[in-house]
Amino acid sequence: MVQCLHWLAVIGWVLFVVALGITHLARPEMNSGLVRYWDIQIRDYWDPARTAQLIYLLWWCCAVSLASISLNQFRLRRRTDRQQYNTVILLLISLAALSYFYTV
Repeated sequence: MVQCLHWLAVIGWVLFVVALGITHLARPEMNSGLVRYWDIQIRDYWDPARTAQLIYLLWWCCAVSLASISLNQFRLRRRTDRQQYNTVILLLISLAALSYFYTV
């Protein structure tokens, strides 16, 4: 059971790191002075296809975090057992990112 909780945490954080990579690809391109000087066309909006992938991955991060938290709640019976705060932090970060994308 403990190994399952550890693997769920690792899977959740790997999904989040992949989501960060997709965020880098999906975000609007930087509009610097050199870009304006040479009149280079840039994308000033979030890429819709990659943003959909990003939202999908963030929902999976939330699901994995909730599964890990709920399994850990069933396991917390002894004094030596403790809450896994990394999955709680992953859940909060994923929900904050999702709230950003749903409000924009």
